[in-house]
Amino acid sequence: MPYISWLRRGALGLALCAALPAAPIQWTAAMGGNDNWYEYIPTVSIFESIDYDTARAASLGSTHMGMQGYLATVTSAPEQAFIEAFPILVGFGNTGSAWLGATTLSSPGTYRWVDGPEAGQAITYTNWLPSQPVAGWEYLAQLRNLNTGATNGWVSLTAGNRTFGYVIEYGDATIDQPAPAGGQVPEPASVTLAGAGLLGAALLLRRQD
Repeated sequence: MPYISWLRRGALGLALCAALPAAPIQWTAAMGGNDNWYEYIPTVSIFESIDYDTARAASLGSTHMGMQGYLATVTSAPEQAFIEAFPILVGFGNTGSAWLGATTLSSPGTYRWVDGPEAGQAITYTNWLPSQPVAGWEYLAQLRNLNTGATNGWVSLTAGNRTFGYVIEYGDATIDQPAPAGGQVPEPASVTLAGAGLLGAALLLRRQD
C-alpha cells in the first residue's frame, strides 16, 4: 500500500509539472548555437490539434525579451537536434508533430521559410523522413515518431492537416550561419520539472510517514 500511495503521489507531481508552462530555452553561442530562443507550444491534449495558419499567427503574435516570435526556421543538423530535445506531445499512434515555418505557397515545388530573418529563402538543410516530401503538398512539419525508436524528421502536409503543436523561434533578426557539428543540447526544462515533481512527491511521502 505505501508503494502504491507513493506512485500515486509521484504521478500527481508529474501531472502538476506537465501543467506548468515551459519557458523558452536559449541555444547559446557557447553551445555552438545561434543565441536564439526556442519554445515548443503543444496543444492542450491529444484530442485537440492546430492548423498551420493558426500556429503561424500565434507565433508572430508572441514575444520574448522584446524579440518577436515566428515559426522556427531550421537551417542545420545541430539546430534540428536542439529542437528534438524538446518533449513532443504524444498523439494517436505515438506520434507527436509540430509546425515549422516553411511552405511552398509562394513558390510551388520549392520550400521557403516564410517568416524571421530567413523569410523568402529556399531551405537548404533538410531532414525529410523516407518518402517525403510528397509532391504537391504544401506545408512542412517536424515529426517525432516514437514507434520507430524516436525517429525524428520532417513530413509535408496539406492545407487541411493539423498537428499537435508548433515551435516558436525568437531571434535578433540575424540570419543563421552554418552551425558547427556537435553543438551541445541542454536538458529540456520539462525533464527537470518532471524530476522536481518526483522529488516533491518523495518529500511529501517522507513527511507523512
